Amino acid sequence: MLNFLMSNQNQLQVLIWLIPVAFFIHDGEEIITMEKWLRNHRNHSRMAFENRFLDPGKSITLQFTVAVLLLGSILILIAFESVRGFENNGNLNMLCAGVLAVILIDGIKHVIFSLLLRAYSSGVITAILVEIPFASYALYRFYDAGKISVASLAGGLAIALPLTILLILCGFKLGKWIIPYRNHRA
Repeated sequence: MLNFLMSNQNQLQVLIWLIPVAFFIHDGEEIITMEKWLRNHRNHSRMAFENRFLDPGKSITLQFTVAVLLLGSILILIAFESVRGFENNGNLNMLCAGVLAVILIDGIKHVIFSLLLRAYSSGVITAILVEIPFASYALYRFYDAGKISVASLAGGLAIALPLTILLILCGFKLGKWIIPYRNHRA
């Protein structure tokens, strides 16, 4: 029914706007579960990595939320500019294609991590239910419509992956800096 009501061009624009939605759904699961998961897996290598950027004496949930809000804000700007560009030239810009690839890779990473652990890891449910299906479908639709090429996808991934990592690290650093220490008096 939706296909009948919306043009192909509008459907593709909706997919662009769904990028930050999928991101916030997935990272919402991580915000809710990350602190407990990290504290329960203190000896795991992921905890060692996270501890370099997150202060366990502070709320890990709030520190992680700062990083999510920073990255999410940038994704909203990317989606806005991508829709504007899409309206003007009819193609998905390279950065937006790269963001979709990063979302797909992140989802696959969560699944592999959980399989290696043979247990739940923070974010795996929405990786399976949201990230992987959404990013796969969106990339397929844009590629099938001739709005991205393999070259633009590879170039976009080369830009989006380091940018994502940089924004996450900056968000962790900012969160570590602005979130107050826990008050242990009670």
